[in-house]
Amino acid sequence: MKKHLLSALAFLAFFFSANAQTDYDFFAVSSSGDTLYYYLDNSTAVVTCPGDIDEDVYWPDGITKPQGALVIDNTVTYNGTTYIVDAIGDFAFYGCDGITSVTIPSSVTTIKEWAFRNCSSLASVDIPASVADFGDYVFTSTALTNPIYKDSVFAYMPVTATGEYTIPSQITKICGGAFYECANLTHVVIPNSVTQIGSGAFLECNGLTQPIYNNTLFARLPVSYSGSYTIPDGITTVCASSFNYTSGLTELIMPNSVTSVGNGAFGYCTNLTSVTLSEALTEIPGFAFMRCTALPTITIPASISHIGNLAFSFCTAMDSIVVKSTTPPSVGFNAFRNVPDSCLLVVPCGKLQAYTEAWGTYFARIVEDCGSGVGINDVENSPILVHVTDGCIAIASEDGFAEVSADVYDLSGRRVASLQTAGKTPALPDGIYLVRIGNQITHKVVVKR
Repeated sequence: MKKHLLSALAFLAFFFSANAQTDYDFFAVSSSGDTLYYYLDNSTAVVTCPGDIDEDVYWPDGITKPQGALVIDNTVTYNGTTYIVDAIGDFAFYGCDGITSVTIPSSVTTIKEWAFRNCSSLASVDIPASVADFGDYVFTSTALTNPIYKDSVFAYMPVTATGEYTIPSQITKICGGAFYECANLTHVVIPNSVTQIGSGAFLECNGLTQPIYNNTLFARLPVSYSGSYTIPDGITTVCASSFNYTSGLTELIMPNSVTSVGNGAFGYCTNLTSVTLSEALTEIPGFAFMRCTALPTITIPASISHIGNLAFSFCTAMDSIVVKSTTPPSVGFNAFRNVPDSCLLVVPCGKLQAYTEAWGTYFARIVEDCGSGVGINDVENSPILVHVTDGCIAIASEDGFAEVSADVYDLSGRRVASLQTAGKTPALPDGIYLVRIGNQITHKVVVKR
């Protein structure tokens, strides 16, 4: 089940980010006797699949898949015109499990996403020097037994790899899924030359024993890690899926050097209870904290201008979210899906109306933080009296008769107690607390013993 979820996340990332070609323009028989399908891209031809990518049908029933030793020709003729074949397109041979070897012509410069994925019998591929770029998951789930990289791009590591592996120093890009399911690798050394790592590059590398990163990119925390983790200072990019499914992670601290985070970076960290985000971050990406089911609160820095698709979806323990930006960030599809209706949104002073208009469909309880960095100012005409005794906050109605309900929050926005008239909280740690009635903070209370 977990593998299906990982594959689904990888496909969703591709679906939201790629403009995939779904139809072929013509077909022709190659010199190996296989019928191949092509679409025209300006003056060149691209090998593609005959199905509908948007419908997840790559090789429809009734169409014969290539078998055995496949040869792709460097030119193809259509309607009397000969075209150079310069690319192998997205999903071109996905699931063609009868292919045993592939010869790629020197006219090809790019092999695109998932082109040979699930070609389970593919044991040999002849890649010419002309190929300068690979897409994500291009050789995933094949029978290839050697690493594949060309010039500056690392495309594939066989699942049989063991121990520690050092990526060659000329590599600048690691493709998404390049190390997928390399369960017996214990560590990967990434040179500082690497500036780009694709989505899920190290998914299912469950044997890793230490974090993978270079001077600027954080690639993967071992899924076996437990406890608190601080991302090293100097890291600027936290890569997609780099922490996901690390169920033992309880606290994440992100330095202010981090300026970007990839899709799904912290998804399914089911015991994560504390997060500190970089104040240089401008976007919380899609799926970022999806199904972090123990996360009770988070503070969103003022630098954030957008929250991506499903970013906090199914964060079912979320009690409060504190947003620092005076302008409500834009929100993607289902960003707060299944966050509890009781979740409190704390917004900057004077911005209640702006957030109600922008985020009112996601949060029923929105309050302002009108303090000067340490708390909330008392509101006049409050219907309750508040006092502190032995570390406990107690309330009473001003007239002595009315029944009043109140909630008490700490400054992170986490609710610590709910009270009725004449009730009191348990003894609280020293600090500043906020008392809320309805949708308004009415008191700032200092507990000090």
